[in-house]
Amino acid sequence: MENPHQRKKDPERIKQLILDSAIQLAAENGVQGMSIQSVATMAGITKGGVFHHFANKQILIKAMLEELINQLDREISTKIENDPVEYGCFTRAYIEVTLSSSVGLNSAWGALCMTVMTDKSFSEMWYQWLDHRLTQHVTTDQSFDLKILRYAADGAWFIEGLIPEPQEDYETIKQELLLRTYPKE
Repeated sequence: MENPHQRKKDPERIKQLILDSAIQLAAENGVQGMSIQSVATMAGITKGGVFHHFANKQILIKAMLEELINQLDREISTKIENDPVEYGCFTRAYIEVTLSSSVGLNSAWGALCMTVMTDKSFSEMWYQWLDHRLTQHVTTDQSFDLKILRYAADGAWFIEGLIPEPQEDYETIKQELLLRTYPKE
């Protein structure tokens, strides 16, 4: 007979719950402000339950970054699929997604991007993803002008994160970058 007070084990659901909790805490407090205990509490499990799935905080952060890169990649793929102009399609999608509020500044992605910039052990993951994408889109996005626009988008995102008040022209900057990704006639 089954014990009605014992939860059914669902390790994949628990692992995702831990990741979701960690991502939310990283967005709110930064990676340094996220503890294994706070993740466990938010996920409604024990600290040992977190360690069962992730041996230490470094491994949990790596898994969070992988999850967020996969989310970013899916959003970019969707934008590319819906873009009727081939030239610059990856760059447009990159600008659109990275400068959006769901991926941008006050998100878990923002907190983890800061980690990628300050912790070289994680920057390799980002570089591999970007290099893979640029290789995929070599025929549409190899232009030096498009590279400059991607760098400008990264800079706009970074500057927006540094200043206490949002820039009034942030959306205008984003739209101008997007406009410049189309082929010159």
